Amino acid sequence: MDNNRYDRYDSHRPRKRVSRKTLRRRQLTALFIIALLVLLLILLIAHACSGKPKKEEKGKVGKATTTTTTAVVTNTDPAITTTTVTTTSADPVNKSDFKLDKYSVFIEVGETDTPMVQQYPDGASEADERWSSGDNTIATVDDYGHIKGVSPGTCYVTLRSAQDANQEVMIKVTVRGDGTTNDTASPQSNRTEAPEPPVYDAEGLTYVQGVLIANKSYSLPSTFEPGLEPLVYEQFQKLSSDAAKEDLKIYVGSGYRSYSDQEKIYDNYVQQDGKEAADTYSARPGYSEHQTGLVIDVNTIDDAFGYTPEAAWLAEHAHEYGFIIRYPQGKEAYTGYKYEPWHIRYVGSKLATKLYNSGQCLEEYLGIKSEYKE
Repeated sequence: MDNNRYDRYDSHRPRKRVSRKTLRRRQLTALFIIALLVLLLILLIAHACSGKPKKEEKGKVGKATTTTTTAVVTNTDPAITTTTVTTTSADPVNKSDFKLDKYSVFIEVGETDTPMVQQYPDGASEADERWSSGDNTIATVDDYGHIKGVSPGTCYVTLRSAQDANQEVMIKVTVRGDGTTNDTASPQSNRTEAPEPPVYDAEGLTYVQGVLIANKSYSLPSTFEPGLEPLVYEQFQKLSSDAAKEDLKIYVGSGYRSYSDQEKIYDNYVQQDGKEAADTYSARPGYSEHQTGLVIDVNTIDDAFGYTPEAAWLAEHAHEYGFIIRYPQGKEAYTGYKYEPWHIRYVGSKLATKLYNSGQCLEEYLGIKSEYKE
C-alpha cells in the first residue's frame, strides 16, 4: 500500500497528459467548425440581401432610387436660347435597356430637340426605333426622334423597340412660350453662319458634292499635309466659348495628324488588339480624317465621354458651328467605324444642319461607301 501514493477516489489525482499531436488536432477541428459556421452565416446574409432585387430586375416599371444632375443654363447672350440639360442615372418611370443622353426636354414653341440614344437593348438598333408623342397638340416627334414644341404644356414622348414592345423609355417634354417669333427664338438668329471649308488644290483628293472625303474607300496622299485648318480652329473656339457659358468644358483632345503620325497610332493598335479589331476604331494611314485638317477629337478619347453633359451639348449644338458628329451611334454599317461622340468634322453649318435634321451620317447623305478593298 505504501507504493500507491494516491487513492483512486482522491480528488487530487493527476490528470492524464495529452500529447501535442492530439492537442493540435483538436485545435484544428475547432477552427474548422468555427470557419464553417461563419461561412454559413455569410451565405444566409447574402441570400437575404439579394433575394428581393432579383425579382425586380426584369421589371419595366417600378420604383427606383435615382440620381439626377441638372445643369440650368443662364445665358447673357440673347442669340443663344436658354436650355436645360438633364442627365439621369435611372429614370423613375423607365426600367428598360435604352440609355439616352437626356430624359427631360425643355423647349420653346417651334423649337426642336433630340434625345440621343446612347445604348440599345440587345438585338435592337436605330432601325428598330419607334417614336410616339403622348399629346401631339403639345409636342410632335418624327421617326428620327426630333421633338418639336407645338403649344405650351407638358407631355411624354415614348421610344419603343420594334423588336420588343416591353423595351420602352419615356422622355418628359415641357414646352414653353406662346409661339411668337423674335430674334431670341432661334439659336442661330444672331450667329454668323459657319462658312464651308476651303477646297484644297492638291492631287489625289476625292471630293463628292464639294465635300472632301477620307474614309475606308477613299484615301489621301501621304504627301498631303495641310495642318489644322485655321477656319476649323476658329469655329471650334466659338463652340468651346459658348459651351463654357453653360459651365461645360469642351477642349481639343487631338487635332491634325500627318500620314506618319497615323501610321504609328494604327500600328500600335494592331499590335495591341489585332488588325480586325483595330479597323473598327482606328483608320489606316492615308485613310484618316485627321489628315484632312478638318477634324478635332474633343476632350477624352473614351466611350465614357458619351455619357457626359459635354457630349450631350455637342451632339445638340455642333451643327450650329459647322461641325458634325462624324461617326454617329447606329451608323457603323455606313461609316465603317464604331460610335465616336468625341470626333467632330467641319463641313460648314449649311451641310451640318442638313445632316442634323435628317439624322443621316455623311456616307448615307452622299450615297457613298466606306469599305477597305482588302
